[in-house]
Amino acid sequence: MKRYLALLIALLWAVLMLSACNDSAANPPETQPPAETSVPETAAPVADLVIVENGTANFPLIRADKGPKSEADAVSQLAKAIEIATGAYPELSTDWIKPGEAYIPHTYEILVGRTAYPQSAQVLENIPYGDYVVAAVGNKLVVNAWSPEGIQAAVAALTETINASVENGRLALPGDLYLTGTAVESLNALPSYPNADPSTIFCLDKVDYLLVFPDATVDTYAAYCKTLSKAGFTLYTENDITDNRFATYITEDNTLTAGYYAYSNEIRLIVEPRGLLPTLQSDKVATGPMTPSFVFFGLGEEEDYRGGQSMLWQLSDGSYIVVDGGYNIADNARQLYTHMRDNAPDPNNITVAAWILTHPHGDHHGAFLQFCKLYANRIKVEMFMGNFPGKDVREAGGLSDGMSSTKIISYMTENFPGVPFLKNRVGQELYIRDAKIEILYTLDSYLPRTLTYLNTSSMIFTVEIGGQRFLITGDASQDGCLITHSMYGDYLKSDYVQIAHHGAGVGSSTIKGLTSLYSAAEAPVVLWPSSMHAYNAYRGNAHNAHALRLESTKEIIVAGDRVFRVSLPYTPGTSQQETILK
Repeated sequence: MKRYLALLIALLWAVLMLSACNDSAANPPETQPPAETSVPETAAPVADLVIVENGTANFPLIRADKGPKSEADAVSQLAKAIEIATGAYPELSTDWIKPGEAYIPHTYEILVGRTAYPQSAQVLENIPYGDYVVAAVGNKLVVNAWSPEGIQAAVAALTETINASVENGRLALPGDLYLTGTAVESLNALPSYPNADPSTIFCLDKVDYLLVFPDATVDTYAAYCKTLSKAGFTLYTENDITDNRFATYITEDNTLTAGYYAYSNEIRLIVEPRGLLPTLQSDKVATGPMTPSFVFFGLGEEEDYRGGQSMLWQLSDGSYIVVDGGYNIADNARQLYTHMRDNAPDPNNITVAAWILTHPHGDHHGAFLQFCKLYANRIKVEMFMGNFPGKDVREAGGLSDGMSSTKIISYMTENFPGVPFLKNRVGQELYIRDAKIEILYTLDSYLPRTLTYLNTSSMIFTVEIGGQRFLITGDASQDGCLITHSMYGDYLKSDYVQIAHHGAGVGSSTIKGLTSLYSAAEAPVVLWPSSMHAYNAYRGNAHNAHALRLESTKEIIVAGDRVFRVSLPYTPGTSQQETILK
């Protein structure tokens, strides 16, 4: 009987369950209740990082073995901060590992800057270029940023935290410590370059920053330009030179110069506060009442080694383009002013459309300083142009003559108030009346290498006017010429080429850069900015001899101690002035 009763109960239970299932299928609930789960165990608290205890520093400070000086300085600063707060000075080391030994990953360390350890890269993921981060990652405390200024800001933030965390000489920081902030606002305006980190972010001068991305292609450059447009950057102008690509982008606050360097497969970006922009082709005035001309000023007596440089172009409307000016002596300034006055359409309204200074050496910019004292109120200058190394760049290379840069800018500001200064960038095209100027090389193409020879900062550019092209080198060094030739090759072909650095030394025992540049220029006219005595002394130097024996060379114009003026276009050998004909 009990067996039948159990069977009956089982049958009734099956019917009830079937009925419930059918009802559920016909009327499903709006929200299924969550399945029951067990209550998770409370996560174990992250252990503190005990940096210093019982007078002993437990965490050594590690930086990249071949990292920049700024990171070494940051390590020293942080170590001093720990010592002041705790009395213990931590061990300082680098990420270099002795051959035959292996890295021990569980070592407790403070990593400063872009070390070879994965944690240094990890904390920079998704961090804007202008930000910094201090983060505990396992048994590491990582202090990092994209820029040197960011590293300094990170050290300052960590120092503040250290001072607030020390108790009786013991320094323990939270195992989940995370500090971040912005050090360089302008860098944060840049969208991230996809799938690659910059090999460097380098401060050019106070607020101007250079970013270099290696292993780039013209396609990745084009893709990033599209990204810039989407991020709110407006294309102002662009210029393609052989396989190189250049563009200027603007926002309300910033200017971005973008460049793809084909010879080195690099993308170089320069972000700086919005300032004067290059004049566009639409600004060009094709004709004027005057025949354009070129003037080459001699600055030295025949019996000395004096070099110096002073050049002048008169445009078809009677205005001028000046390059350098000569020594810091009144005679050089007076010679330049007198020629402009005597040849101006209206001597009471002399206009310098552009004054270009190739680099901050006294035999090139000195006359400008004298000019300011003597004639600033007698002429109108529409703009100044140049690209001088900043204070930090000069000091890193031990250059004691760098104060010239500051002096030049102050003279411009004080004597020509309101006249803008255009900081020249590689790839710029400028149209000034009926002249075109193209910037081929500045120090921006050499950095972030250490500048130990100021002539490497000398600009290289072309001036096209009157149907002819001048290749101006200033005091360009071997390095500058080598980069220029590597970038442009035969594009350097010109009607005139200026011998670099007056024919003297070029900062290297190798002369390939100069000889390659002179060969590519194939210029019929060679301009030699020196005294005749210096020309005779230097013409046998290998790089000079190469330029003089080129089949393309037809005439050599040595500045000497006179004023050489020709109308443009000029046919070599027809000036009826003293020159050297081949």
